[in-house]
Formats: sequence, structure tokens, C-alpha cells
Amino acid sequence: MNKRASWVDYAKGYGIVLVVYGHVSRGLFNAGLLLDAPRFTLIDSVIYSFHMPLFFFLSGLFFIPSFNKYGRPALLREKAGSIVYPYLVWSLLQGYIEVLLSRYTTAHVSSSEVLALLWQPRAQFWFLYVLFTLFGLMALLYRRPGAAVLLPAAALLAWIAHLRLSFPFPLDFIATYLLFFWLGTEALRVQAWLQTHALAATLLCAAAFAALAYWLHGPLGLRYTSPSLLLLPLALSGIALVCSLAMLSTRAGRALHWLQLCGRYSMTIYLMHILVGSGVRIVLQKFCGIDNSALHLLLACVIACALPIGFYRFSQRHAALTYCFSLPPAPSAKLPHP
Repeated sequence: MNKRASWVDYAKGYGIVLVVYGHVSRGLFNAGLLLDAPRFTLIDSVIYSFHMPLFFFLSGLFFIPSFNKYGRPALLREKAGSIVYPYLVWSLLQGYIEVLLSRYTTAHVSSSEVLALLWQPRAQFWFLYVLFTLFGLMALLYRRPGAAVLLPAAALLAWIAHLRLSFPFPLDFIATYLLFFWLGTEALRVQAWLQTHALAATLLCAAAFAALAYWLHGPLGLRYTSPSLLLLPLALSGIALVCSLAMLSTRAGRALHWLQLCGRYSMTIYLMHILVGSGVRIVLQKFCGIDNSALHLLLACVIACALPIGFYRFSQRHAALTYCFSLPPAPSAKLPHP
């Protein structure tokens, strides 16, 4: 269990660093600080072709152990506390900060957009909304008669359908990511083999991912938003590459401890990185007069990963701040003394 959790932390670490980089670079591009549009578009498309499928896959890894531990109703209550609660808190917090700072940012946000969070999540928070929906859907269907065959078939058909059909939210995201979540629930079956052959798997997956990414973006001239069946093997090879690389990373000792730390606190970083990254850009550009894109990228990515970790650790030492990330514990009933 510890060994498995260790490589998963590294995989989440790789994933969250890509998420932070992707959002920081998009913010810089929208602010006019990244001027090489073709290179930005290519890197952005390569990252987005697999990094969110990766997180749904990693979330699926723990569905069956959690289901076995809690059962259906208790699992949903636990996920409401760990997913829905921070979704509500940070959607409101980030949203109203963005409303106040609209004149400094690249996005103009209204209060009505913030308050639509129950049916239309904003910014990065769509992931939490869809993730809880998928946990609920899987909890409802898991171990039902025929689910072992019908669920993967339906997930694959839904993924294919989303390439050609337009679904309303959140059905569009469910159709896109259910397959990766389900694959995560099955992945522990091959974990031992991957750990034994991590180096060979890393090299093979790297070659496959590079070839598919080149084919999609080069000769075909497509992007991650294009309706191409090639996006599925591209995403799967990217996921497999990160997982096998994460298993290799567990052998690196202290050299990659920072990456494991990022993975361990990936939820906190995900909740806070847009605020922190935007704040760094505003300070550097508006108040320090710095327009160097490389410096912006480096500082914003490092601070957007480090500051949330520091804030979370600080919050755990101050009772009032713990409510930023988790529900207060339910009061225990005390029996009267006889």
C-alpha cells in the first residue's frame, strides 16, 4: 500500500506541475507576454492532450478500495466532504477575488458567474464538479448486474460520441472522462508488472507518446480539441508514460522529494494555483515592470506550487483555517453521566 501510494504521489506531482504550467502559460499568453504563438499553441496542445485524463485515471485508482471501505452511501458522504466542500469554498473565494481584481487580470468576472457554481463551474473547478459526478455515477453502477461489461462499453462509446456530438454540461465532460476514470479502477491489476518493468515501460511509452503527438500535431495538423480518434491512444500513452516514470521516480530518493510533495498536496495546489499564479503575474508586470516571459513562467510556477503547500501546513496549525479545505468534524454525542 505504501509503495503504491508513493508512486501515485509522484504521478500526481508530474500531473499537477503540468496543470500549473499550463494555466500560468495561458495567463501569460493572454496578457501578451508570450509572443511565440505557434510554440505556445503546440506545447499547450501536447500537455492538454493527456494531463486531465491522467488525473481522472489516478482518481479512479482508489475508487474500488474506497467503495470496499465505505460502501455506497458513506463513500458519497466522504467525497462530499473532500470534493464538494472545497469546490464550494474555493469557487466562491477565487471568484470574488477575481471580481475585485478584474481590472488587473486577463479575465473579467461578474458576481452572477460566480454564483452559478451549482450548475456551471468556473475556471479550474470544473474538474471537482465532474469528479464528484463520476464518483457518484460509479458508486451507483459498480457491482450491478452486467456492469462489468456494459460500463466499459458505454464509457468507450461515450468517448467516441463526444468527438462528434455536442452534449450539455456536465454530460460533455462525463462522456470525455468516464473512460479514463474506469481505466483507473482496473489499473491496479497491472501495477506489479509495471513496477518490475518500469524502465522498459517508460522508454516504450515515451516513444509511443512522442510518435503519436508528432503525428497528430505535425502531418495531420490537429490539436487536442480536434475530433480525432487518435486522441485516445495519445492520452493513454501519456498516462502510461507518467505512471511508469512515477514508478521509476520512487527510486530517486531525496532528489525528487519536491515532486512527491507536490503530488501529496496536489488538491491544495489545484485549488489555489490560479490565484497565486495570477497574483505573481500582476505583481511582476503591474508593480515591478517585469515583462520577461521566462522569469514570469519560472517564478509563477514555483510559487504557485510552493505557496499552497505552505499555506495548507500553516492552516493545520490554526483551527479556523482548517475549514478552508475540509468540513469541521461532526460533534460527537456525549452521554450524560449516571
